[in-house]
Amino acid sequence: MFGYVKAFRPELKGKDYDVYQGVYCSLCRRLGHDYGLLARLTLNYDFALLALARLSVAEECCGFEAGRCSFNPTKKCLNCVGGAEQLAFAAAAAMIMCYYKVRDNIADERSLFKRLAFRLIRPYFSLKRKKAMKQYPQIDEIIAEAMRDQAQTEQSRTTGIDAAAHPSAQAMSRLLTMGLQTEKPETLERFGYLVGRWVYLTDALDDCEKDRKSGSYNVFNLKYEKEEEKKEAAAGAIRLTAAGLGECFEALKPKRFGAILENIIQFGMENTLNNVLKK
Repeated sequence: MFGYVKAFRPELKGKDYDVYQGVYCSLCRRLGHDYGLLARLTLNYDFALLALARLSVAEECCGFEAGRCSFNPTKKCLNCVGGAEQLAFAAAAAMIMCYYKVRDNIADERSLFKRLAFRLIRPYFSLKRKKAMKQYPQIDEIIAEAMRDQAQTEQSRTTGIDAAAHPSAQAMSRLLTMGLQTEKPETLERFGYLVGRWVYLTDALDDCEKDRKSGSYNVFNLKYEKEEEKKEAAAGAIRLTAAGLGECFEALKPKRFGAILENIIQFGMENTLNNVLKK
């Protein structure tokens, strides 16, 4: 998860943006509370979406109260109350995912200096992963399986976009639905799958040039040679995924935060894609 999934503020009402930021800030606090100050630096909007989506369909009712940012006491923000279970879940997922990303970077990084840096921070994330695993062992199983499947897919050098995105998409689907009792479980599973697929494909498009120079696996680089053809095909696949997400959202009918999720799907994802295409 890489921080691509964001709301688009110009199209979001002020009160909804405050709530969105309230979930983000509350997840930041939860990371600090459960895993220490440095854990807050791992926060990104993709994990905030995981918390937001789970809170939107969970039976537990969450509200907000006025507070202040612990990093910047002069800044006012909202604290999420009543959603501790889902925030703790998202924080644990963030810690476990960071551990596996660090381990993956050690194996893949060609720069000696960067590889050394990842080795130095690995013990920290290893410790935090063990702590998260005590409460959520299934999260570790889901992410570890996804990383293994992703590595096998990359080793096979597949040019199939669906096959390349499947491990990440499947992991997000399982994380989003784990432990939740909902009226439409299949719709929620599909929603999570498409979020994971969208993030994977957007990241692959964003990394095309870097992966081409390093020789790392990238499904778009393998499948297309011409730059314009590559961008057009990637953008088409990403927009098709977002369209599917919109259909899932209409069927899902979340209990809360509907306006925020709709904004992310309709405007935020397109804005992120356009920024990647312009880079």
